[in-house]
Amino acid sequence: MDEQLPEKKDSHSNEASPFSHIFQDRPFRNILETIDQFFQNSNLKPGFKVNVQEDVDKYIIYAELPGVKKNQIDIHILERSITITVNRSESETIQNDKAKSYTKIHEYEKASRTIPFYHPIHSKNAKAKYRDGLLTIILPKKSWKKLNLED
Repeated sequence: MDEQLPEKKDSHSNEASPFSHIFQDRPFRNILETIDQFFQNSNLKPGFKVNVQEDVDKYIIYAELPGVKKNQIDIHILERSITITVNRSESETIQNDKAKSYTKIHEYEKASRTIPFYHPIHSKNAKAKYRDGLLTIILPKKSWKKLNLED
């Protein structure tokens, strides 16, 4: 009776199936490398460097902003995050007396970083200073109130 049944194909056999090329070619083999190469070779401008340190009672943020003027920096504080924005704007007018023409060049650049925090921030006591291209922000954490259990 077994002689009349069709032969079962081994699922692991070397015969080609319609989907075997997917697993052999591995089209997604180097997808992470491709993504890394895109960002390394991209013309996208990176944001500014930020370093965050956490102490028991405060966060200290250091942002490297070389060449930025103090009035070009905006800082917005929420309960659990801070956003640092830099707006750079430059205009230049070139006058050519021989050709009797004026050329005006205007450049605008904006960079922003938002930093989330695990603990809520006490924004009333926040301090910021900017000196020699380094922005330093001190954000005290909100104090926690310990609740004692009654008997």
